[in-house]
Amino acid sequence: MFLEKALDEVTKKNKVVIGFDLGNDTSQISLCRLDQSMPDTISLVAGAEEYHIPTVLCRKTLKEEIHNGNQTIKGLWSMGKEALQQASEKQGTLVEDLVLLAKNRVKVQVGEEEFEAEELLEIFLRKSLVLISSYTRIEDIICITFTLKDMNTELMDMLKRIVQRLDMQRAIVSFMSHEDCFFQYMLHQPEEMWIHDVLLYEYRPDGIRSFCLQLNRNTRPIVAFIETEMFPQMKMTDVSHMKAEQKAAFFRQLDDAFLEIARQQCEERNVTSVFLLGDVFSKEWCKESLRFLCKDRRVFQGNNLFSKGACYGAREKALPSMLSREYVFLSEEKLRANIGIECSKGKEKVYQPLLDAGTNWFEARKEMDFILERNNRIPLTVTPLDGGKPRIAEITLDGFQVRGNRTNRIGLSVFMEDVDTVTIEVTDKGFGEFFPSTGQIWKESFSLNQISGN
Repeated sequence: MFLEKALDEVTKKNKVVIGFDLGNDTSQISLCRLDQSMPDTISLVAGAEEYHIPTVLCRKTLKEEIHNGNQTIKGLWSMGKEALQQASEKQGTLVEDLVLLAKNRVKVQVGEEEFEAEELLEIFLRKSLVLISSYTRIEDIICITFTLKDMNTELMDMLKRIVQRLDMQRAIVSFMSHEDCFFQYMLHQPEEMWIHDVLLYEYRPDGIRSFCLQLNRNTRPIVAFIETEMFPQMKMTDVSHMKAEQKAAFFRQLDDAFLEIARQQCEERNVTSVFLLGDVFSKEWCKESLRFLCKDRRVFQGNNLFSKGACYGAREKALPSMLSREYVFLSEEKLRANIGIECSKGKEKVYQPLLDAGTNWFEARKEMDFILERNNRIPLTVTPLDGGKPRIAEITLDGFQVRGNRTNRIGLSVFMEDVDTVTIEVTDKGFGEFFPSTGQIWKESFSLNQISGN
């Protein structure tokens, strides 16, 4: 017994989880062993914090002679900075906007050939594995969590298919929003950093987006919420062509605008920590803003928070900790109620959970087999996370004859169509050779808002 436990611990130490921040312009990859306290982020330059991997490909075409004197065209793919370098030297065809192309499911002409967007995204991920393989063995990866700017279900399905083709069939594939990554990142920091509200400012090409993390410590589990707001007036301008005086004036204007935003948001709440995400933040222009934010608050600057947060989330998926039980983050993508069923186990009545509150709706799915004992009705218990009373959603299997000898076996599948709609699919599985399956399938949906009375 002791030896088995020791071997299990050794095995766990070697297992790795991945947080992949897949962006249309740049991507980042963080990874962490299960026994490692903090993730590492892959840097393109050893010893430097160069985490941004350009999400681009370049196809370099080569002519190759074969025995009969004819020529074949062979393409060599490169990714990231190497791709940009080759394209700038006119050595191949550059392919950009890989995520956008994949979302729109378009075909792309690259040189003399046409490619599906899914093929191109697969090439980028396959090349990314080469980077990852310099840090860990691919076969040791047990979970990969992608975080996307926009949670697009078709793109997520595409990524699942791609991972299955990358010799990572055993790896769990999951997805997290940027808000969820922020929550997971903070949850794994010292508690004094998030004892009160936490602000995150992300500098994006279209301006600054703020995230405010708040906790309701009066609930069990403790519920976290994140409010977001967009500030397009903070869009950065190319200052390389400006004279020194013009540049200084523009930076003062930018600093004043950011200071006004920070003051308004900090005065409305008790902020413990502030995170500045993005290389655009610099002491060159946000002097007064930083002076204000640093007063009685801890301020951090970086650019790999989302990939690290996704990595923490992947670790919780593979090996849940007490934090997952004590804290739950609710967002627009999260299921806001527990869904289960009262059933018999031996002589006892037990509650069997099906879908857990706090799960991303697009990942909420459960399949189980049950034996119907009395009638053709299946009562599901819906318990809102806001403290509301549990409600019953009853599913009736019209035309299904229930025998009294416990020989009615059904397959129950519960999943979400969207954040509000629960769908139940029931299949008659029969009972061996004595009572073969009729092949009947029942499918029904209900709204959580209607069940909870909202």
